[in-house]
Amino acid sequence: DLCVWGKLLGPCCLGSKCLSVLTLPGVSNSPGAARLTWQQRMALLAGAAFLSPTPRAGIAGIGVKQVLRPPSPSPASLQPAGVQDSRRDAANMALATCVAGFSAGLAGSRRAKRRQVSGGPVACAASDSPLATGASAALVATESKSRLKDVESTMADFVPKISAIQHQAELLRGGELREVIETMRSMRKNELGGAFTEVDQLLAALVDAVDGLRQSALTIEQTELRQHFEELDDKGKEWIEHVESVAPESLSGYRNQDLETMMEVHVVGLSHHSAPVQVREKLAVAQASWNKYAQELVAFARTPTGYVVPEVAVLSTCNRFELYFASPELKKYSAIECVHSFLRQQSGLSREELEPYLFTFTGKEATQHLFEVSSGLDSLVLGEAQILSQVKACHEHCIERAEPEQEEIVSGSGGKIIAKMLNAGIRIGKIVRTKTKIGKGSVSVSSAAVELMMSKTMLDLRKHSNKVHICIIGAGKMSRLLLLALFSKEPGIDVTLVNRSVEKAQAVLDDDLVKARGGSNAKVAGLDEMWDVMKRSDVVFTATGSRDPIIFPKDLQGRDRNLMLVDISVPLNVGGGCEDVSGVTSYSVDDLKKVVQANAEKRQSEVLKAKKFITEEVSKFQVWQASQGAVPYLAALQDMAENIRRVETEKMSRNLKGLHEDERKAVDKLTKHIVDQLFRPIYYSMKEDEEVDAKKDKIWALKSMFRLEPLYKRGLLTEGTPSAGQLTEGTPSSGQLKA
Repeated sequence: DLCVWGKLLGPCCLGSKCLSVLTLPGVSNSPGAARLTWQQRMALLAGAAFLSPTPRAGIAGIGVKQVLRPPSPSPASLQPAGVQDSRRDAANMALATCVAGFSAGLAGSRRAKRRQVSGGPVACAASDSPLATGASAALVATESKSRLKDVESTMADFVPKISAIQHQAELLRGGELREVIETMRSMRKNELGGAFTEVDQLLAALVDAVDGLRQSALTIEQTELRQHFEELDDKGKEWIEHVESVAPESLSGYRNQDLETMMEVHVVGLSHHSAPVQVREKLAVAQASWNKYAQELVAFARTPTGYVVPEVAVLSTCNRFELYFASPELKKYSAIECVHSFLRQQSGLSREELEPYLFTFTGKEATQHLFEVSSGLDSLVLGEAQILSQVKACHEHCIERAEPEQEEIVSGSGGKIIAKMLNAGIRIGKIVRTKTKIGKGSVSVSSAAVELMMSKTMLDLRKHSNKVHICIIGAGKMSRLLLLALFSKEPGIDVTLVNRSVEKAQAVLDDDLVKARGGSNAKVAGLDEMWDVMKRSDVVFTATGSRDPIIFPKDLQGRDRNLMLVDISVPLNVGGGCEDVSGVTSYSVDDLKKVVQANAEKRQSEVLKAKKFITEEVSKFQVWQASQGAVPYLAALQDMAENIRRVETEKMSRNLKGLHEDERKAVDKLTKHIVDQLFRPIYYSMKEDEEVDAKKDKIWALKSMFRLEPLYKRGLLTEGTPSAGQLTEGTPSSGQLKA
């Protein structure tokens, strides 16, 4: 029993640090004794037993501050045998209690310290993550509860034993010891009487200490330890509740307040970054068939309950194939899977063959991708301008509407969301090219050749670039690109296109895109006229498929004007040594690559500026997109208000019988105006620039407060649904709602 007592109370005695500083006499009767904790009272008891230096009791002092003042020695023969036995019994009991408690408590304290140093069961790994913190708290709470039960069980068994010790001490004090003290007083032995009085005080302190221990054991459930465990338990419960609340959103992507009117944007496709040309050609769609392809996808994704993919726009070029589409937010995963399945059907490729090359972006990432594409950041040639015109064509096709008599025209499938996103993409493409230098400097060989020529004419030819005569040898793809670059800079420049086939050369000049750029002073000549044309020219571009040089130094002797040769062919068409001929300067593809690399580095430095503009526009579009989820509820709210206004006006109609028709119209107009003015703050609130989640919460609050259902709930994305552009037609104050 004493060992159990020591194990439980030894750490408390050691922790109180009061073994050598507290004194015993009078403590049980002092005013502060009642305020001592049970740990401190046990420390007093152990200190009293340890520090008693009374030789007559058989206990030697241990060199610490004395608690009992030693009386002057007296012969043992003067002490009655009963007195000696009583004092010896009391001292032995105190000594046994103290030694057992101190030893067991010290051992327990050292074991606890070793567990803490070695990271025992109660060690909790530190982590900043909510999951680790919650799990650790729950683990500690579980282990602590188990240990608390063990402590409570031990104390429950120990309390009766404490009561028995207390009872024995009271009997000793009130029985034999009291009789001995009274006898010694009657004998007037003052020294022995004083010693027995001190022993009586010691036993009184023992009785009070044991009583305090019993009371503390009975109320252990209200201690700080119990409160600490309860706090850990509460934290564990809070963590579990948090996990249960966020788990559905984190696992499925759904929020508890998802709105059926919210639309989400997506893009699925492949490009030169991710797919080889053999895969891209499987999905390529001619521009004339973009709208038909989009309609087929809309029909493919149709279900008995409505359209999963109601808005689609197609962008197909030589370097990319992309589908921009919108779907209800609650069906976004189904929509993406439908599009993947449709692409597998159209391409004839299996899931394993196609999906490794596909990319998919949703929400903010989809908008970001489109804006980077239209800005030229995703192009094979950084900053190239052609992709912007292709995005414009995509926008025009998706909003195209065919009249009933125009059977050959297929209407586009782009609704309000996709059309707005493409329009915003076109706008950001213009902003990036206007406010940055992303499109400055040639980054293709043909454009670099024209840029080099125009920068060197004054130095090499002593002429302005718009005054030179140009000869282009060859009528292939590179020659066509040269003409496009030339006419973009100087539409009326003098150009002669030389080729073995004059008809092919003329076809290049008659190309629609080339003619749109210029060419009013352009003409063609056969290969037999090449030398005559070269003699009249200041600049000669060579772009043939010949594997051997066609111009040598001997062919350039005796010229009466300076000549610039720009060879953009591989293998070279201009032989070595031509640059050594007097009045001739020669440039090759290697010189052009230096220009291209320098311009590419300049463009790369502008990418960060471009992305900053793109990020701002993406945020603006997201706010607008979220606000569109409020339109059906605003329409329903206004329709509800209009019905109330009409009903109340009809109720008052008998009181308005004396009004003229004009006065009735004025009253009707007044009531409508009052309703519009009341709802105006709500309309403006939905247009505020704020976080998307805050916008959704506001829309949810509007829906819940007035118990609204979307005005077009039965028509939107279901059988017989009108086009997205017609959804708000016929609703009250539709101009305000669209705004």
